[in-house]
Amino acid sequence: MDEGLLRILRDLGLTEYEAKTMYALLRLRDATAKEISEYGGVPRTKTYEVLEKFVMEGLITEIDARPRRYVVEDPKKVLDLLVLEQKRRVERLEARVKAIGEILPAMTKNAKIRGNYILKFKSPEHLLNLVGDEITAEAIVGVSPKSMYILQDVGGKHIDAPFDFLLTKRAIYIPLAPLGEPSRETTVVVFQDPHIVDVFRRWLNERGDL
Repeated sequence: MDEGLLRILRDLGLTEYEAKTMYALLRLRDATAKEISEYGGVPRTKTYEVLEKFVMEGLITEIDARPRRYVVEDPKKVLDLLVLEQKRRVERLEARVKAIGEILPAMTKNAKIRGNYILKFKSPEHLLNLVGDEITAEAIVGVSPKSMYILQDVGGKHIDAPFDFLLTKRAIYIPLAPLGEPSRETTVVVFQDPHIVDVFRRWLNERGDL
């Protein structure tokens, strides 16, 4: 494999499986999932997941044949779209920093904050599995555009938010990066302190979300 091209694809925000799948697509241009899996060295099940994601994002075209084929019509356009998404990711990060920055001072005024910690997960799904029992009808789910497809089946009240969060009766879970962003690990700050939970709820109420 051309490590230079793979490195570029990783730098453009693709995960390892996504980078290898896209590498195979750029080389083969028109291939079946089996051919792409073998060329890229990616497990078949993961290849199907990645290909479906690429089709949804408009990076590649799916041909309805037997077996189905996947086509990269314009490699440069694919790279341009990935670069554009990176620029949008930076803009979203700036918006997240601004939004979180507005509320953090109020959340940290109490000197006796307790019960807060950081969790790390291999994927957003692991986080959702852990907190699944806490997400009742009363839970509030902050959904950014990037995380929509991951959180669509999660219960509770969904609201459009500048950053992702899960607010339950017990705690607030705030991922440090959008749940839909390609990442090798999902880092989540957990606030359990009643004071912080109360401030967060009042902030949502002021925004008109409660």
